[in-house]
Parts: sequence; structure tokens; C-alpha cells
Amino acid sequence: MALTQSRTQWAERQAEELLAVPFISEFVFRSPQMIDASQKEVADLLILHKGSGLLVSQKAQEDPESRSDGKNELWVFKAARKGVNQLLGAMRPSSKAIWCDHPRRGRVDFPAGLPTIAHGLVTLETLRPVDLQAAAKDLPLSKDGAPISYFSLSDFFNVALQLRTVPELMRYLDARRDLPEAAQRMVGDELVLFEFYLLRGTFAGCLGHDHARATVGAAADELDAILERFEEYRYFSGLLEHVADSLATRSETCLDGLSPELAAHFDAPGQRENYLLMQEVLADLPLRERAALGKQFAEVCARLELTGGYCQATAHIDSRPEWIFVFGASRGWSRNGMLNSVERVMRAALAHYRKEKCMVLIDREGQGYEVAIKRPGELFLPTAEDLLNGRTLFSRLSVKSVALEGF
Repeated sequence: MALTQSRTQWAERQAEELLAVPFISEFVFRSPQMIDASQKEVADLLILHKGSGLLVSQKAQEDPESRSDGKNELWVFKAARKGVNQLLGAMRPSSKAIWCDHPRRGRVDFPAGLPTIAHGLVTLETLRPVDLQAAAKDLPLSKDGAPISYFSLSDFFNVALQLRTVPELMRYLDARRDLPEAAQRMVGDELVLFEFYLLRGTFAGCLGHDHARATVGAAADELDAILERFEEYRYFSGLLEHVADSLATRSETCLDGLSPELAAHFDAPGQRENYLLMQEVLADLPLRERAALGKQFAEVCARLELTGGYCQATAHIDSRPEWIFVFGASRGWSRNGMLNSVERVMRAALAHYRKEKCMVLIDREGQGYEVAIKRPGELFLPTAEDLLNGRTLFSRLSVKSVALEGF
């Protein structure tokens, strides 16, 4: 029997696949449902971040080009009410168990119900802007202190894919609360608001779409320079997104040839958890920080092309004072030898830079990555050997500072 798929179902899968790249697939869940006889879908997308989440109710049209302006507007009003009602129900305090079928993680259970929802979003497919202010009483902007935002489907994807990280998207959604209520209920004209935000980093003082349009029009050259920088940010952020994606899968032969001691550091094939901890570190980075670290990693890999052997660099970020990142690139180094050195390098970095947390990321001849982090909660007491190794490995590295404020 042939199975058909509605355009709405197709659009939900497309949303999952699009957001899974920058937000990292393991933290993007489509169609979370109740674990009971109803199997009720509580929302269309749940995006996890550090114990909280973004909850999305997405509404798509079967044929968005077929409706007149008037009928499109009526559909958007109806879909907006339906979408926000779904969110209001899902965001109501409840401990009912939730589950989701994830394309890579398989079945994932949330036995205590949804995590704390930091933001609710209603995304509506419309090819033309629609002002929802006339239905303001039916379209609240918050639920129990959690903000609710309304976007056209294409606007939401544009903002999410430009900002690329959940922390950056949350920052944008928080800033958007400073807009007049009428502006928050306009869907389909987000670009001018987004460009205003890129210019100012805030919506404080923004009077709405017309004010944003005038501000953006008067700063075209400044905006062009920001958008050009964004191309670089997305490129270097993409390098670490690729690392995060690669962590999700591993070769069936990845443990072949390793000593029992080294193999013990890896998750068992059916009980993989450590890779999620590594992905969480990368997922938690805002765009500028992820891009800056990606650029450092790229420079190490480029240097290897000139020198061969092994190249190494470190990076730390003022907003994450407990972390030190170590980037390496190798050629002709046996995997056993490399893995035997990773713990020594990590301990040396923690000791030398006096940090609590460390991530080591090594490009292995362009064929794969070796990634390690200090185990959460594990007490680290540096030895004299660690301090000596730290001076040997890191004291001669050149130091430079890069400002990460704004865009």
C-alpha cells in the first residue's frame, strides 16, 4: 500500500533537517508526544538547550499560492490561534511523560514531561505579511513568564540559520520583547527587524517596522560590512558543526587495534553518552565564539599543510573562564600514539592555564577527528609532571586577543 505524506508533514521534516545542522541534530526533536493512549502531539518541534527548550508549533499550507490575499489572511489568523493554543496546552505545568522518535538517537523519553520552556514560537506559512494585532486578545505574548513569538515560516528559518546557534537565537528572541506589541504580532516582515538587530544588537528604542526600515536604510554600508562578516562567521562555525555531526556516528572498526585501556575510554556501541556531552559543549557556544574557535582550528589545520607532523594551538574565551580548548592536527601519527597522548595533553592544559574544563579536538589527517573532554564533576589535582608538561607544550605558544563583542 502506498503511503502519502501531506505537505504539512513534509514541512515538519524539512524544518527538522534544516535546524539539525546548526543546532546539532541530537538536540532537535520533531513531534514530541504523550506516552498514553492518546499519543497526543504536544508540539511540532522541541529544541533542547542546557536543560530548557524552545517549543515550536508550525503551521503550513497545502498550497500557499492558491489563496487570495484575503483568504490567506484568514488562514493565518486561524492557524495562529490554533498554533498558540497548542503551545499554551503544552506549556501548562505537567509531569506527564513525553517521548520522541529521533532519526539518530532512536526513541528518547522525557519521563518527567517537557523540560522548562524558555520560549514558545508559532511559525506560520505565508507568502505575504499579515498583521495579527486585530486578534491580540487571542494571541498572547507569554505564558507563565515564558515568551511566545509569532513568525512566518520563512522568516523563522532565515533568522535561525543566520544566527546558527540556540544561545544566539534565544538572545534575539529576548531582545525582540522590547518591540511594541503590534510589531511582535506582525508576521512576514521580519527581515527589516533582523537587520536592525544586527546593526544595534538590541531593539531598545525601536518603534516598529517603519522605524527599523528607516534606520537600516540610513546605515546600508554598515549593514553590508556586518553581512560580509557573517559569511565568515557561518563558514568557521560550520567547521565545528561538522565536528559535532561527526561525533554522532563512528566507524564499526573505530576500536580495532586499540589497547584495552584506550578502548575503555570510549562508550560501548549501544550505550553512547559521552558524545552527547561533547556535542553540548559545541552547541552551547554563541555564533561569534563558535566561529572564533572554528577559525583557530582551521589555522592549525592549514599550518599542518606547511609543516607536516603535528601542529597545536589553544584558545580560551572570557565568557567561559573555566574552559580551555586545545586544537591539533596530525599527519603520520599512529592512532594509538595519539590517543595515548590526549590525556597527557589535557592534564597539561588544565594545569598550565589553571582551568576547570578542557576540550581537545584533533584533526587526524583529514580523515576524522579525535575529541575528548574532561569528565564532568571529575576532580583534577595537577601534579608536578602536569605542570612541567604544560610549560613544555604551551609556554612558547604566541598569544593574541580577539574582540568578540557585537557582530
